[in-house]
Amino acid sequence: MQRLTRVALVVFVVACFAAAASAETIVFWHWYTADRYAYLEPLIEKFEAETGITVEAQMYPWTEMAEKLVVGLAGGVAPDVFAVSSITSAPLVFQGVYTDLRPFIENETEYDFSDLLPNALERWQTPEGMQFAFPFDLDLLALFYNKAIFDQAGMPYPTDDFTWEATLEQGKRLTVDRDGDGLPDQYGFANGHISLDTFVWAYGGELISPDYTTHGLGTPEARAGLEMFHDLSQADVNMAWGDASRFGYPHPPAAFGGGLIAMYPIGAWAPSAFWKDAATGQYTVDFDAVLIPGAEEGGKALPLEGQGLAIMSTSDKKDAAWEFIKFMVSEEVQTVSGRDLGQFPVLRSVAVSDDAFLVPGEPPANKRALIEASMYARFHPVHANWEAAWTTIRQQVSTYLAGTQALSNVIQTLDELIPGILAR
Repeated sequence: MQRLTRVALVVFVVACFAAAASAETIVFWHWYTADRYAYLEPLIEKFEAETGITVEAQMYPWTEMAEKLVVGLAGGVAPDVFAVSSITSAPLVFQGVYTDLRPFIENETEYDFSDLLPNALERWQTPEGMQFAFPFDLDLLALFYNKAIFDQAGMPYPTDDFTWEATLEQGKRLTVDRDGDGLPDQYGFANGHISLDTFVWAYGGELISPDYTTHGLGTPEARAGLEMFHDLSQADVNMAWGDASRFGYPHPPAAFGGGLIAMYPIGAWAPSAFWKDAATGQYTVDFDAVLIPGAEEGGKALPLEGQGLAIMSTSDKKDAAWEFIKFMVSEEVQTVSGRDLGQFPVLRSVAVSDDAFLVPGEPPANKRALIEASMYARFHPVHANWEAAWTTIRQQVSTYLAGTQALSNVIQTLDELIPGILAR
C-alpha cells in the first residue's frame, strides 16, 4: 500500500512539473489593428485552452516593429515570438535578434512542411542556411485589370503570358484624354505597388553583384529592365500617386476601384481593401487578374515579400514559442487569415481551398494566378547593409523615372555610393 502511495506521489509530482512546463506565458508582438486581431483572438484563446500556454499579445505599428525589437533586446523587455516583415528583416539577422529555427524544424514530427508553398520557407533563410523566421503570409503581385475598360476599347483581356512590352503598348492605347485639356481622364496603367526589382530580374539582370560588393544595375540586362520601368512610369500611360487626387481619390488603388485605370499590379489583399463597398459587400469595379507580365527576352520575376514569425534569441520559452508558431501556421489559422483578413496563405491546401482563398464566385475569377506567381518569386539579399543600399538604389532610380537624370548618370552615382554602403 505504501509502495502504491509512493508511486502515486511520484506520478503526481511529475504531472505537476509537466503542467508547470506547459502553463507558460509567452509574449507575442504583432502589428494587427484591433479590428483585424479580433479575427485571430478566438483562435489564440483556443490554443491557450488546449496547450496551457498563455499568449500575451502586444501590438506595435509595422513601421516601428524593427526598432522596437532592437531596443527591446538591449533593454531586456523583448517578446518571445514576434511578427517580422520581409522588407525590414535582414538587418536584424546581424544584430542577434533571431533564434535559428533549424533545430526545431529538424526535430519536428507533426507539422507537414510539404504543404508550404514553394519558396515560402526559403524566403526566411540566410545564405548560410539559418532559418531566422517561419512564413506566415505571402505578398505576391498579379496584374489586375478592369474588364469594362478593355470591353469598351474592343481589346482582348490580358492573359497569363502577357509581356511588359504588351502592357506598355496597350496601356498607352487605354490612356485617354476625353476633354482635351492635356490630362488623361483614364489611365492604362499604374505603378504604385511595383518596383524596379521586378523589371531588372525579368530582363535577366541582378540587383547586386555576385560578391555582394556593389550593385548589379550596370549590365545590359538590368538596364533594359530599368528602361521598361521608366517607360511604364510616364504620364502617357501611368497614373502617378498624386494624380488620383484630381479625381477625388486618395491614391491609385482607390482610383482603380473607381474605374479610372485599366491595369494595376498589386497584391491579393487589394480587392477587399480598396474595391469592396463596406456597406453593400459588392465590388465597385468588374475586374480579374493574370500573372505578372514578363519580358519578351527574359522571363517572369517578382519579389516574394510577406510576414514571418520569429523567436527572440533571448527567450527562455523557445519550446512554447515554437508551438505557438506551428499553431499560427496551421490550417485553421491560415484559413481565417486568408478568408477574413485577405492575406495570402502560405499553405498550399488553404490557398486552393474553396472556403479560404479560392472562394467560388469571389473575384478575381483567375485568383489561381496569385498562387502560381510564387513560382516566379525571388528574394532580396540577406545582407547587413542591404536595406540602406536598396533605399539608395530606389532613390537614385526614381530620378531617372522622373526624367531629372539620365540612366547613365544614375549608374555612375550608384557605382560611387553602393560599395561604401555595403562595406560599412
